[in-house]
Amino acid sequence: MNTRQIQYVLALSETLNFSQVADQLGISQPALSKQIQHIEKDLGVKLFDRNHNPLTLTPAGEYFVRNARELVYKEEQLRKALDQFKTGKSGRLIIGVTPFRSLYLMPELVKKIRSRYPGVCVSVHEVPSHQLRKEMAEGKYDLAIVNLPVDTSLLDVTPLEPDTLVLAVNNAMASKLPATDDGKYSMVDFNQVQELPFVVLSHGQELRQLFDKLCTAADFHPVIAAEVMGVTSAWAMAQAGVGATILPLQFVHNQHIDNNLSLYIVKNSIYSRQPVIVTRRGQFRTPYADFAIRLLTEGI
Repeated sequence: MNTRQIQYVLALSETLNFSQVADQLGISQPALSKQIQHIEKDLGVKLFDRNHNPLTLTPAGEYFVRNARELVYKEEQLRKALDQFKTGKSGRLIIGVTPFRSLYLMPELVKKIRSRYPGVCVSVHEVPSHQLRKEMAEGKYDLAIVNLPVDTSLLDVTPLEPDTLVLAVNNAMASKLPATDDGKYSMVDFNQVQELPFVVLSHGQELRQLFDKLCTAADFHPVIAAEVMGVTSAWAMAQAGVGATILPLQFVHNQHIDNNLSLYIVKNSIYSRQPVIVTRRGQFRTPYADFAIRLLTEGI
């Protein structure tokens, strides 16, 4: 049994599909099957039930996968720690972040990391928050940026500046809302926006959940003009006058604001979001990971 064979078993345990995993790994399906058979023969137990359709893990396979993940994680941590004894200046920093935060946080962060550590390759993985929490707990990133809550039994947490929610409304739709002053944002209560059509994110996303809570608190059922997958699409829809939308102010500050668009701070801070930097508890941290965390906490 070797590390590569363990990686093959872990990859197959995720999808339970030989063909798909072989494509991902860049090997033939027979070669993958042969490697799995070798490790099963070496261990003396079957890890996968091939008689079941679809493929399933055996009880021994479930036990193996659970412990092998920890074994691979510890090996990666050992390699990272030993890399610090090398004389070279190369390295790799893996950051997990949601796509919308990547848009306004990562360019300047990566630029400053590269300026301080020119030999370091910064790998930015843009994935949803729920996936970030899971994969950070598995040690797949050096650090990740997510919203609370998180499992503090597995993750160390460093708070960042809270998100402030703003309502973006095309001026043609904002006639009944408070006037906005140049350079300032007026406050708006959700009781004042019941007649507006809205552009919302898809169900399950955190901003959609916050929007639904605001509507419930204001006791109205919103008119949904459009449902989109990403914050940038919602922003573009609001600029086009399709409907109003809820966005983090930190995102808005990094966008070109159309003169036909008005922005309002949403009342009731209970619905603000608390972003945090998370690292796996006990995980080895490189100097450039510490540098990235310091930049983020100081506002880059």
